[in-house]
Amino acid sequence: MRSKWRKYILSSAIVLGGVYTGGVLQDVFAQQPEQPQAVYRGEAEDLTWQLKRMEESFAKQQEQMKQLVELATRQQEQIQVLKNRIDTMVPQTTTTQTEEIKTPPAGKEDIKQIVKDDLATNNREAAAPVTKEEVKKVVEDYLATDEARKKMGLGMPAMTTIYTPDEDKFSIGFESADNTYSLGIGFRMQFRASYKDRNEDIGENDTLNMDVRRARLCFGGNIYSKMTHYYVELDGDSFDLGVRDFYVYWTPLPELNAKLGYFKVPFNQQRMSTSAKLLFQDRAIASEEFDQDRDYGFDIYGKPFDGHLEYHAAMFQGAGEDDEDRGTEDNLDNELMYVFNVRYNPFGKYDTIDESDLKFTEKFKASVAASVVVNPKERDEKLEDTDGLQGVLELSMKYRGFSWHNEYFMRSADPEHGGDSVDSNGFFSQAGYFVIPKRLEVAARYSYLDRNKDVSDDIGREYSGGINYYFRPGVHRSKLQADVGHYENSDERGREQSGSENQVRLQYQIVF
Repeated sequence: MRSKWRKYILSSAIVLGGVYTGGVLQDVFAQQPEQPQAVYRGEAEDLTWQLKRMEESFAKQQEQMKQLVELATRQQEQIQVLKNRIDTMVPQTTTTQTEEIKTPPAGKEDIKQIVKDDLATNNREAAAPVTKEEVKKVVEDYLATDEARKKMGLGMPAMTTIYTPDEDKFSIGFESADNTYSLGIGFRMQFRASYKDRNEDIGENDTLNMDVRRARLCFGGNIYSKMTHYYVELDGDSFDLGVRDFYVYWTPLPELNAKLGYFKVPFNQQRMSTSAKLLFQDRAIASEEFDQDRDYGFDIYGKPFDGHLEYHAAMFQGAGEDDEDRGTEDNLDNELMYVFNVRYNPFGKYDTIDESDLKFTEKFKASVAASVVVNPKERDEKLEDTDGLQGVLELSMKYRGFSWHNEYFMRSADPEHGGDSVDSNGFFSQAGYFVIPKRLEVAARYSYLDRNKDVSDDIGREYSGGINYYFRPGVHRSKLQADVGHYENSDERGREQSGSENQVRLQYQIVF
C-alpha cells in the first residue's frame, strides 16, 4: 500500500514540476526578443525569428498541457478507486496510530476529505480487495433504491428475472423495489399438423388435421415476501378456453416447501415435465393411462442434501380434472387421494422438468424414483366405491446430449361392494440424442399398456421415432418437432381402440 502512496506523491511532484517548467520556459522565451539585434540582417528577419521561437514555445506548452490532462485523468481514476474501497471498508479498522478510525461518513465532501487525508498521512492499512461480484451487487442494490430510481427518472417497476418452478415459461417480469412483489408473464403456442393412416378394419377414414394443440398464457411471481409465490395458467388448447393451474406455494427452505391449490399431482416424472419440454409432441400412451393429471390439493415437498434427495407428500380431492361437477359433492365416498413420492439423484441435482439434455450435461447425471397413490384416478376420473392402489418406478439419466427415461406403472382396483378386481400395468422407454449439440436431436420411444391383465386382446403398443430442431440453441422457446408413430389398440393419447394406425406429425412451438 505504501508503494501506491509513493506513486501518488511522485505523480503530484511531476505535475508541480511540469507547471514550474512551463513557467520557466515562458520567462525564457519572453526574454528572447531582448537579445542583441546585431546578429540579424534586418527587422523582418528578427520578427521571423521571434515568431518561429514563439511557435515552438507554444507547441511545447500544448504538449505539456496534454500530458497534464492525461495525468489528471489518471489521478481522477485513482481517486475513484480509493472512494470505492472506502465504501467497502469495515467500519472499525486498525491503523498505525493508536487512535481508532471511525466509519467513513456518507457525504460526498467527507469522502473527498478522507481521500485527501489518506494521501497526506499514508497511515491506513490496505483494504480488502473488491471482487467483481461485490461491485456488481453494490451497484444493483443501489439502482433498486427509490432514490436512484427517482434520480434516473424510472417510474415503472424494475425489470427482473423472476424465480418460478420453470422460469422458461416467462418472457417478461416486473418487480417492486423491495422485491416483495413481482409479476411474470408468458405465452406459449404449439401449432400442429397431423396425418393419421387408419386401419380399414376399424371402419374409420384417414384424417389430415391442422390444429393449435396447446395455447397457454401464464402469470406468476411472489407476493408479500420472497418466500410466498403464486402461479396461474390459462389455456386455449384446440380453442377450448379454460383454467389450467392456479396455486400458491411457500419456499422457506430448499428442504421444506408447501403448495396449495389446483396443480399437477406429483406422481410420475413425465406428467410433471412441462409439455413445452417433452422429447416427443405428446406423452407416451402408458403415461396418459396411469398419470394422475391435476387436482385440488396440498403438497409438502423439498430437495434436501443439496438436491441428492427429493420428496413429495400430498393429498388431493381425487375428483379429476374432467369431472363436470367440481363442488364439495364430488367426493361422495369421503375418500381423499394420497400421494407419496421419493427420488434419489446419486450424482447431484437432476433436471426432471426437461426430458431432453438440451443443456448438454458435462458430468453424468442419473435419477431413480418411486411413487405410490392411494385411491388413484383412472384416466383422470374418480373410481367411486373402489379401493385402489397405484405405483410407478422410474430410471433416468443424461450425459453430453444423451437422455434416457423409463417408467413402469402398476395399478390394482378392488370394488368395495363386490365384483372382480382389475389389475393393470404398463411402461415406456424413450431416448434422445443431439447429433448437433443444442440444435438437432433424434428420439425413439416404445410404450406398452395392459389395461386389464384378465383380458388378452386389450394390449396397447406404441412405436415412435422423431427429430427435433431448436432454432434458438439451448432453449425450448422456438423449436420444430417431427415424429412418426405406429399405435396398436390405442391412439396417440392412450385412448383404447381396436386395430392399429400410423401417424405423422409436425409441430412448431414458440414461447414468448
